[in-house]
Amino acid sequence: MRTWIFLMGLCLLPVSLPAQEKPLPDPEPFIAEFRKTLRSDDKLLSKYTYTHKDTRYSLDSKGNIKKTETNVYQVFRSEEEWKTYRRQIVKDGVPVTAKELEKKDREEKERIEKETKRRGKQSDEKRQEEEAKADREEQEVLDDVFAMYDLQFLRREAINGVSTILVAFSPKLNFKPRTREGKNLHHIGGRAWIAEEDHELVQLEAEIIDPISIGAGILAKLQKGSTLTFQRRKINGEIWLPVRAEVLLNAKLLLFKGFNMRDVSEFSDHKKFNVDIELIFGEVTGTVPR
Repeated sequence: MRTWIFLMGLCLLPVSLPAQEKPLPDPEPFIAEFRKTLRSDDKLLSKYTYTHKDTRYSLDSKGNIKKTETNVYQVFRSEEEWKTYRRQIVKDGVPVTAKELEKKDREEKERIEKETKRRGKQSDEKRQEEEAKADREEQEVLDDVFAMYDLQFLRREAINGVSTILVAFSPKLNFKPRTREGKNLHHIGGRAWIAEEDHELVQLEAEIIDPISIGAGILAKLQKGSTLTFQRRKINGEIWLPVRAEVLLNAKLLLFKGFNMRDVSEFSDHKKFNVDIELIFGEVTGTVPR
């Protein structure tokens, strides 16, 4: 989830504003408002469920498909990330049996109960320290992201009826990121479409412009030209949620093994419940979704 949040923050101050009939928004306040949207409304998000279909294509060196694997999940969100349940209903193209679902639901319920007890033994001070540490680390990454890019406001574009501002971003050559995530993102450039009215990310196209080494390049190296596209839509007029993400990855594993993959994630069946509910792993009690 944070990974998607860091990628959504690929913007800072633009370097130029092309002349056109209707002036583009004032850059500094626009970007400042955009940054505010990068922290999700966990309370509102926890009232939504959705379906996540993930299709992974293994490719040969010429880009031809060698193997396809499809998995589908029912996602039950929570205000606390550790309570979120990704209930797999299709595994490698085959529906999961009712018996297997019951087993997984039981295991998930046991996991939640165990973790709840463990966290219940923590002091309020300890929990506050952990939350403060997570918030501080997230802000440090965002500080990196909002300082590392040269941006250019290009033009307005309408996407599904939403007026957006198209922004191109490229990493500053001499910038030195302080965080691990920032060091990786510094190898990425691309374009972002930001909703003009509520400053939310609508669409992202990003590309690795310099190889990214993982484990000093020993574990893996993500090659130049690998791409990510990401699309979001406003649901029920109140919350922006992902609808599609696609990754085209060219990598080298363990110094010598090539790896080419295309992964498509599709998010659908977004449902909100209009009263407080209790989710019992695949069943909903207390209300009817709208």
